[in-house]
Amino acid sequence: MSGLETALEPVFAWLAANPAWAGAFIGLIAFAESLALVGLLVPGAFLMFLAGAAVGGSNIDILPMLAWAVVGAVAGDSLSYWLGRHFRDRLRGFPVVRRYPGVLTRAEDLFHRHGGKSVVIGRFVGPVRPVIPAVVGMLGMPPGRFLLANVSSALVWAPAYLLPGVVFGASLVLAMEVMGRLMAWLVLGFGGFFLLRWLIPRIDRPLRFAGNRLARAVGRHPPPGHWGQWLRPLHAALRALRHRQGWLWWLALVMFLGTLVEALWTPGPQGWERGMLALAEAQRGELQRRVAWIITQAGGLVPVSLATLALAAALWRAGERRRAGFAVLGVISAVLVAYALKGLLGTPRPNGLTATAAFAAAFPSAHAAGIAALVTVWVTVLPARVRLLRWLILLPGGLVIALVAATRLLLGVHWPLDVIGGLTLGIVLGALPGLAGRLRSPVQSRGASVVLSAGVLLATAGAAQMLNWPDPIDTYPEPTGMRVPAIPAVDSPVATQRLGLSGPADRFVAQWQGGDQVPAGFEPEWQPAPPWRWQTALRWISPRPSAARLPVLPRWHDGRRPDAALIRVGDDPRRRWVLRAWRGAATDDGPVWLLSLERDVIRPGVLLPRLRRHTPSPDELAALLGPAGQRADLVRVPGPVPRYRSSSDAPDVPDASPQGGTSP
Repeated sequence: MSGLETALEPVFAWLAANPAWAGAFIGLIAFAESLALVGLLVPGAFLMFLAGAAVGGSNIDILPMLAWAVVGAVAGDSLSYWLGRHFRDRLRGFPVVRRYPGVLTRAEDLFHRHGGKSVVIGRFVGPVRPVIPAVVGMLGMPPGRFLLANVSSALVWAPAYLLPGVVFGASLVLAMEVMGRLMAWLVLGFGGFFLLRWLIPRIDRPLRFAGNRLARAVGRHPPPGHWGQWLRPLHAALRALRHRQGWLWWLALVMFLGTLVEALWTPGPQGWERGMLALAEAQRGELQRRVAWIITQAGGLVPVSLATLALAAALWRAGERRRAGFAVLGVISAVLVAYALKGLLGTPRPNGLTATAAFAAAFPSAHAAGIAALVTVWVTVLPARVRLLRWLILLPGGLVIALVAATRLLLGVHWPLDVIGGLTLGIVLGALPGLAGRLRSPVQSRGASVVLSAGVLLATAGAAQMLNWPDPIDTYPEPTGMRVPAIPAVDSPVATQRLGLSGPADRFVAQWQGGDQVPAGFEPEWQPAPPWRWQTALRWISPRPSAARLPVLPRWHDGRRPDAALIRVGDDPRRRWVLRAWRGAATDDGPVWLLSLERDVIRPGVLLPRLRRHTPSPDELAALLGPAGQRADLVRVPGPVPRYRSSSDAPDVPDASPQGGTSP
């Protein structure tokens, strides 16, 4: 330890014991550095670097410190913006501004050249950083637009100014290694943000122009006559391509048709669906199950139907009888089509639920279809010109849709494709009220109708939860969160192949009996892999990666990450063996572990190391597992996946595995 580190050790120890004070100091520095006029006198960049070094040396959790920095920066810029709007041109007479006469002029030029983007750019540009928020307030930038630029730039500014000091405080050598690449990644992220800001309008305009041309081609009005009225929905859908909402509707239609074709073509679940459902089910404890069941009631048939009828009644009373009929038709048709497709396709549900009386077939999810249709009806009822009211309905409504959809996976009653199909079906049919033409009732009555419908939905969902009817919790699968699987048969699929997030992955190399924390016999040749912390994660951007210092990439089996991860590094510092182990059921001789083994070859890359993974050969497996089995006094029982068991109870089974042989 150097003299400087020795002198700072008491400071680091105090900060580690009082992380809240460290966060408050960082927030105060960020606030002062961003505050108009004060920031001209405060060396904010240097102070943030020192604060980051103190955090790194104290080994404090970095995420709360970043949050403090973001809050301080947002608060400082917001106060500066308010000062600019309040004092206007009187700001030029402030003593600090007269002391730096060119700063205000440069900030005004930046705003005139870049508009709202000047808030983002100015946060990273020298002297104008604490002045630009006051200038944009003085020049009349809308508050909402300023807040968006303020928060988004603070989310990038905080790590850009704090992380270099954190890395420096954690390790001087590591700081020198990753400083350049860290800044390169931040520049790329910042540049990518502006690229998207530039690209999205340029993609949106040609699409809307094409929609306008198509709308002109089909005409302002649907074809006349009796048969022409049947083409009204298609005519309205084509003319909707003039707007972004119309393109989103067509996208939902294409996605629904795609999921429908997939359900017809492949009745069973895809590999990625099995992996994602296993991940969701692995999180399902008793508390999660009950909370998910409470939330999923919002998509039930009774709450959605009553909320739809309440909305229709309010619209009918306001004189919108045609639109009230379309609202009922949109939601009810979404639910009826969902149940009709269930009966026609007969897609089996997870966990064998289709065989029970409480559940019909899986595809599509009627809960997802019903709630998506209802929220879409809410949005289409409101006029497009009242954007604030629409957003106030869309944001909480979208959150309810996402939560209900997520609960269908967490409860283990739907595959992901069922949920996607239900959501898109609900959006497509829930847009039917948009065909009813222009609204005649005032905006206040339409907003009140939507609020009434939302209130009925929540009240009915709460009543269904308290009465445990018509969707009782007992019909849902029992909690399985972080379950420990039973010992599988040697040749069962659970024992032979890992189920990752994208589906079946590599085969297990062995079932290993013994060892409470890690599989018995692998230490001391094998060592625990470096844990994933922000310090070790930064090593992945080092230009000189070392296999012994890099944390291993995450893998999943049946929704769980490995219970143990070991590495073995030989003479070549760029190569290592990685052993991942998942704990199975306990026996008298210890748990049964499922082992996955791979060889990583790590070489330097441009911005990230290049990683190649190799599957071990039978000879390599024998050389790696044999000595560990001997140390643990285990005997190899052959099979499709060998099982290493205690020599006292290992059965005498002839070798039928491709590898052959017995335990070395």
